[in-house]
Amino acid sequence: MLQQTQVSRVVTRYGEFLEQFPTLGDVARAKPARVTEAWEGLGYYARARNLHRLADQVTDGGRQPERTLPADAESLRKLPGIGAYTAGAVSSFAYERRAALVDTNVARVLKRVFAPSANVKTGKGQRLVWGLAESLLPRTGRATWTHNQALMELGALVCTARVAHCDRCPVRTLCRTAAKQQTARRS
Repeated sequence: MLQQTQVSRVVTRYGEFLEQFPTLGDVARAKPARVTEAWEGLGYYARARNLHRLADQVTDGGRQPERTLPADAESLRKLPGIGAYTAGAVSSFAYERRAALVDTNVARVLKRVFAPSANVKTGKGQRLVWGLAESLLPRTGRATWTHNQALMELGALVCTARVAHCDRCPVRTLCRTAAKQQTARRS
């Protein structure tokens, strides 16, 4: 629900959706139109359709309601509607697996810290930030959970799109963008 939708719009809808569909089996057994109807107001209805397809696939049409999602990102990617970011997020946050994730905030942080000249909107730039995200992962899944959450929060709260608050950034001593700014101020 949070993909490209503001938290404020999702907060109440999430609880309502879970009341209506507490398990993936419940989603799978519902008619697709009912799932889409419960999603109303959140936009991007393909996400609701993909959720229904995923639930149907994972639970064998709702006949195996207790089945869970796979834990590894590679297997998650094979499910309907699951891209690289969602696969990494589910694997890391739900299963504490060692999995990279790159959303807009993480891409911004990695670009500013390690590759200020990269264009993360290109395929080459995306491969670069995903490579960086992979190379920076801690050794354990539990540490990866914290690491990924920290990167996301850093991009959301400190290294924001509008203003890079370098003065309060915990990685400013490693950051190439901050170093460039500091050098420019001295000149």
